[in-house]
Formats: sequence, structure tokens, C-alpha cells
Amino acid sequence: MAESEPPKSFLETLRISRGITQVQLAAATGISQAALSKVESGTVDFDEDRWATIAKELGVPVSAFTSANQPMEAALVFHRKRKSTPKTALNKIAADLALTRLRVESIVGSQKTSLRRHDLEDGYYTSGEIARKVRRELGLGDGPVPDLVAMLERAGVIVLRWPLESLQVDAIAAWPAKSGPVILVGEHVPAERQRFTMAHELGHAVLHDGEASDAQEREADDFAAEFLFPAKQVVKEWVANPSLEDLYPIKRKWGISLAALIRRGYDCNLLDDREYRGWNVKLSSTGMHRREPAPLPPENPKALRMAIAHAQATGITIELLAERAHMYPTEFAATFMEEIA
Repeated sequence: MAESEPPKSFLETLRISRGITQVQLAAATGISQAALSKVESGTVDFDEDRWATIAKELGVPVSAFTSANQPMEAALVFHRKRKSTPKTALNKIAADLALTRLRVESIVGSQKTSLRRHDLEDGYYTSGEIARKVRRELGLGDGPVPDLVAMLERAGVIVLRWPLESLQVDAIAAWPAKSGPVILVGEHVPAERQRFTMAHELGHAVLHDGEASDAQEREADDFAAEFLFPAKQVVKEWVANPSLEDLYPIKRKWGISLAALIRRGYDCNLLDDREYRGWNVKLSSTGMHRREPAPLPPENPKALRMAIAHAQATGITIELLAERAHMYPTEFAATFMEEIA
């Protein structure tokens, strides 16, 4: 789904990211909830002593508030989640995303993107047609996308693998008005699902501009399917009455799961209802829908790793990078250095 969030202060974003309520922060710092609310809304400011108290409780340098306590840039936020995911968890991960975007941009700078949004004009264009347009705009032709992460990074998208499993979220993405999209993909997500999830988020980003309906979720899925494996290529490469051994090379070539591949065959009228149900029963009964045979290798982001390595090569220390990111060096290293190891 997608939602346009009003700008939040750095304090509110950090507090939500830490999983702390205003009431809890007030109790821990001795600062009234009313005062915290006014500061978060931007109507008043704190003196240095109270900022120091809050900074200590939230585990950041006090300079984070003196240099960054301004409204966060508004962005469309998209996330691929389970229906049971609680709202508090979604708020937390959205705050994590906003902070991560701010911090990564302190390292790599504001990202400009070659992506552009496309309107679905009263059904005249389908999401599949727009997926083909986006492929052309990115110079992908009709062939496979061998490394989707690298392609997105070339297009100005920040991609990071992130610990999202406990929040029951596969991925979350945002597109700020003044920079490129950011996608956090769950570390727990296998490579096949990771690729489809990223393509799904890309579909939301280029298609939608508000809270996504069930129909828009389907549009994003249709976009992802066509973007990863165009229908005309499905028709060319499909084998009549395929066996699993027939499907493995196609799966590896196009980088999609067996379940997604079977769905492509069905959507392209290469499997009838009975055959499609039969394949799904087979995948479910053998456990292949949970653990894919012939798994794909993971795709790892490189842009942040290269930016940090370049900064270090030019004499910029981790301490200075952490200060720019409004973090202590230990948290910076644990967050970004381990993620790119």
C-alpha cells in the first residue's frame, strides 16, 4: 500500500523509529508530554539542556537535534506487508525508512533518478503496458534483468537489505519529492521473492500517488510480472506440457520464482484452469512454495558500500560520517558497515 505522510520532525521520526511513545519519553526524561508534543509539531523549541536529556535517552548526539530538527521531507511511502501487520509496526518501519533516507543521503548525497511516474489513464494503459514503457526508458529491451538491484541503483534508487522480518514486512519504499526512491528489502526475503518485491515496489512508485487499494496492489503485481518476464517472451520460451526440469532454466534465466513462472504461464493463456490448479497443488504439497528448488543467488546493493569506501579513501573517517548521519559511530558501523559487509 502507499500513503503520503505529512512532514514529521526529526525528533518525532527518531522517537517512533526507537519504538517509544511520547508518554514513555516524557516519563524517561521528566519533560512533559505537552512540551514534547509542541516541539514535535514545531511550535516551540527546547534549550540545550533538555535537548541533551532527550539525546541521551534516544541514543544520538545532541548535535542531531541542533542540526537536523526540522520537518522531514514528505514522501510517498509504499510497503509490501501481511494483512496482520499492526499499524504501530508500519509506523515504526516508515520512520526507519525516513531516517535511513536522511542518513544515506548524508553519505551519497541527494539521489536524482531517471525514473518517472506514469498515469493509468482511465484504463487506456494497463500496468503491463507501463511496465514495458519503463523497460524501454531504462534501456532494458526485451531480455532478462540479470541484476535488478544494480539496475535500480543505476536509475538513482537507493536499495538496502534491512531487518524487516519481525515487522512482518517484505519491503518498504519511499519516493521523496526532491530525490530518488529508497527501497528497504527484508533480509529474510529469498532472492526470487526479493526481485518480485522490488519490482512490485517499483510498480507502485511509477503508477500510484496515494494509499493503494486492493486493485492497485494487483496493478503493482501485474507491473512486476511484466517487468521481470515480458509476456511475449513467456510465449516464446514456454514449453508445451512442461516438467519441473523444463521450468528450472526459465526460472534461472528470468530470475523469478516457480510460483510466479506458473502464474505467468496462466496469465499468458499457456496453462488452463485445471493445469494451473494442479501446479499450485504440486508446489504446495512438496513445500516448493516455501523453499524454492534451484534457488537464485541473492542480489546485493553496492552503491552505499562504494560511497563509504570512497569517503574513507579520501580521508573521511567513520566518526565524521556518523556525525553527518546524526549517529554515534558504534550505531553507524552496526547499521551500515555490517549491512554492506
